[in-house]
Amino acid sequence: MKKVTRINPDMFNLLIEKGMDNFSVIEARDALLNGISTFSSRGDARKYIYKQLLSFEEKGWLSVIGTRRDKRYHQTNEFKALTIEPRAARNKKVKVDSITVQTPVCSLNTLEQEKKHHEGELAITLGEIEEYQSLLVRFPNNKHDMEPLFNAARERSAKLLGKINALTNWMQVAQSKASQC
Repeated sequence: MKKVTRINPDMFNLLIEKGMDNFSVIEARDALLNGISTFSSRGDARKYIYKQLLSFEEKGWLSVIGTRRDKRYHQTNEFKALTIEPRAARNKKVKVDSITVQTPVCSLNTLEQEKKHHEGELAITLGEIEEYQSLLVRFPNNKHDMEPLFNAARERSAKLLGKINALTNWMQVAQSKASQC
């Protein structure tokens, strides 16, 4: 009887069940996200897939052609000769959508905490922006060196404000759905 090799269930799904061969990291990520996804973002899924592919490459189960973004992964004959089963799924260190998993009250509290955290960061960043404006007035000769710092702080503040707005809007939707139940 041949020895059974147990592999990550996601990789089993992609390589065995879906038969992926001659694929890129992005194609594997998209195939993974098309299934039941527990990843909080596409970036997290891509990193997860890349880590798995690197592990399989090191074991000699996948070969790579190309470099950087042009890498294509191929199943090796060694991999094809294995008797493979999916390993029992472990709890991943990936966030699951808290709205559907937790009770609405718990998830709204979590979202409120996130929002307060972002508001605190925004206040700090706005203070930083004000200080850069003051420094630009006091030291006009250093404008060239200070502008990248000033612009980075402005971009950070815009992103934080976007996060705060998104959380506020979603919390309003979630509260209205909870009150309808």
